[in-house]
Amino acid sequence: MRTPLMGLNMSKSPTDDRFLARCLTALILLCAPRVALCQRTLGVDEVVREALGRPEVAARFDAQISTARAALDERVVLPTPSFGLTHEQVVGDLNVGYLELSATVEQRFDWSGWREALRSALPHQTSALEAERAQWALDASSAVRSAFFQVRYHEARCGALSAWIERLGRGLEGLRAREARGDVSVYHRRRVEREIELAQARYAAARSELAEAWAGLERWISWDQRPQLVGDLRPAPPSDQAAPSGRPELARLRHLGLALDAEAEAWGAPLWRDWTVGAGYRYAEVGESTGHGVLLSLSLPITLWNTDEPRVRRLRSQRLAVRSELTLRAARASREVEAARQRLVESLSALDALSPPEEDAALSRLAQVAFDAGEASLTELLDAFESETNLQLARLDLLWAARRAAIELDRSRGVGAPR
Repeated sequence: MRTPLMGLNMSKSPTDDRFLARCLTALILLCAPRVALCQRTLGVDEVVREALGRPEVAARFDAQISTARAALDERVVLPTPSFGLTHEQVVGDLNVGYLELSATVEQRFDWSGWREALRSALPHQTSALEAERAQWALDASSAVRSAFFQVRYHEARCGALSAWIERLGRGLEGLRAREARGDVSVYHRRRVEREIELAQARYAAARSELAEAWAGLERWISWDQRPQLVGDLRPAPPSDQAAPSGRPELARLRHLGLALDAEAEAWGAPLWRDWTVGAGYRYAEVGESTGHGVLLSLSLPITLWNTDEPRVRRLRSQRLAVRSELTLRAARASREVEAARQRLVESLSALDALSPPEEDAALSRLAQVAFDAGEASLTELLDAFESETNLQLARLDLLWAARRAAIELDRSRGVGAPR
């Protein structure tokens, strides 16, 4: 009597069994490559480009630039001309009857050129907004890179813990065989089972941290099917390039200061503004006599005081605040670059001081040989296995610290965003 397998009745001839097995094997071989092709393989640069390449990101900053231009057009718009119509009539006897009709058009204008001066600030305002866009892209790129390599870091930790569990599982199988022969006691088997339980608990915690890392990455971009992320966790050594003065936030402050300078220069001459010129036609009738005339008018402001002085003081105060902030941030940027560089150098030095990864299992192999020969206890063997895993985890911690320092160093230098 054969046991049913996968819902199929296996009570057929051996030839039929072999034929069915071959069919299943062929089906698996045909499907396996298709499944593998469905999973994309992405590097960190590709993920960053996908995260920052969404159309709403560009639309956001394009709208800000359009808003700045529209706001300036609103401030410097020319006033429309005004049309005036007056009718005056005095009714009396024949000698005092009087009628006058006037139609005039008036237009305000200025000789100071403050509108052109304000428009000269627009390129600096636009450059400041473009620098703000670049700074956002730089910060977002750093965040995406950090999330990407955090996933890689936790994947590597899960791999190290999984290998530890597999090694303990193989040891448990051997102990069960020796226990059946009476070579070891029940304690040895229970001791290894407890060690596996502890390793599985650590693995479960690592899987939870990996899920959290994936969630952090998918805040920026999500996929119908998660891709396979590839990339070395170890960063390159620091190099001298891209000084901190190239940071977009510093460029934004410089352009903002230039825009305030241009705007402050636009004010301060109220005598040459708000002139009003008028021209018109006048018709007059007195008794039986009529007359026609041309009206010309000119109105000038009485500048007993400078009404723009408070505005100029405000602009100068804002300009001073921007320059002070630029000085402070430039100094802080230099310190951030040096701190990140030092962290990266120290992390890489600590990594280089460790033994090569290919030597991690040497102690475990020696402990296994000694245990099989009766020269080492089970506790010593398990300690050797655990120390190998802890060494791998410590190396991964240093790699992750070095990668974080490298990402911060690039951000402090103003590099790392896709071009």
